[in-house]
Amino acid sequence: MPASPSDLTLLLPGLLSDAAIAPELARQLAHQPAVRTLVSWLGAAQPVQQDFDPFEAGCTSREYWWLHRAGHRPPDGKIGAGLAPLLVDDARDGRPVWLADLAHVQVGRDGLVLTDPGELGTTQGESDALLAAARPALDAHGAAARTVGPRRWRLDLPDGAARHTGTPDAVTGAALDAWWPRTPEARPWRKLVNEIQMHWHEAPVNADREARGLVPVNALWLYGGAAPWRPDWSAGRPSLVAGNAPWLRALAERDGLPWRRPADAAASQPGALVELDDLVLPERTDDWRSWLDAAARLERDWFAPAGAALRAGALRQLTLVLPARERLVTLTIDRRPALLRWLPSPRHDWKRWWLPQES
Repeated sequence: MPASPSDLTLLLPGLLSDAAIAPELARQLAHQPAVRTLVSWLGAAQPVQQDFDPFEAGCTSREYWWLHRAGHRPPDGKIGAGLAPLLVDDARDGRPVWLADLAHVQVGRDGLVLTDPGELGTTQGESDALLAAARPALDAHGAAARTVGPRRWRLDLPDGAARHTGTPDAVTGAALDAWWPRTPEARPWRKLVNEIQMHWHEAPVNADREARGLVPVNALWLYGGAAPWRPDWSAGRPSLVAGNAPWLRALAERDGLPWRRPADAAASQPGALVELDDLVLPERTDDWRSWLDAAARLERDWFAPAGAALRAGALRQLTLVLPARERLVTLTIDRRPALLRWLPSPRHDWKRWWLPQES
């Protein structure tokens, strides 16, 4: 079943923030002429809020939305495990896909913290050298690995040697004890990682990185364990998937759907599912000036054109999906009937739901 040809869905990670500055951010957003279309939507639509538990899902709410929308229903375990098969090109052999990202763990206020693996900047040569250093430990535990890029390995593990706890995006910046429990099920992987870490401690690769002012690679973050799967768009097959994440391209192409980067997609394409991630980095780094600037660019490139398409009838309905750490908010904006178009739109106090729950 195709998605409605007159609908458009925009996923906006980073629009909701749990930061302490959120009340001030909402005030500024409400008075920014550069985002008037967005603000009008926030005030016109009734939000549908869903609580989200990243520990239960094993992923971020954004990842969960895509996996659930594409019909991934794990027979057991966490839905986030289904992300791994989308990150390798040869995930069609029926075997569980286990991935491990090269990572750096540091001591934070609440204990050990995983830094963003995507910011390590490891090269293919470094990944190959680290794998060579880890082979004695892998062999001793009956495991095997190969690189699938400069910062990621694919592993073959003995049955029962590991369990998926969370995707790298879900775990980054959080206390590891919450994600890596000291349970009997986790013990085999913990033991293997500890041995690999000992091999890496004096590795020339890390000595060279530190000499260049870079942090060492001192950990592997394991995730996945799901078998390859094919999307099943039970809520409606989209006409297009657009987004910058590599796994979104895989999600589309494995079902024969077109994929585009958002910069190359039309802001009013009916039936499209589009992820706009411009707000993610400034929200994560508390760079609120850049956040407001990014919101203004989205208004220019996406919100204003989509609003015009609604008024013109090219779109019947627009859905905004706003993922946050522990909630998902969905807004539905319908095209107003011609007889009501000149009357004021119903308005709601959007700040009541937009702000973090403790605000």
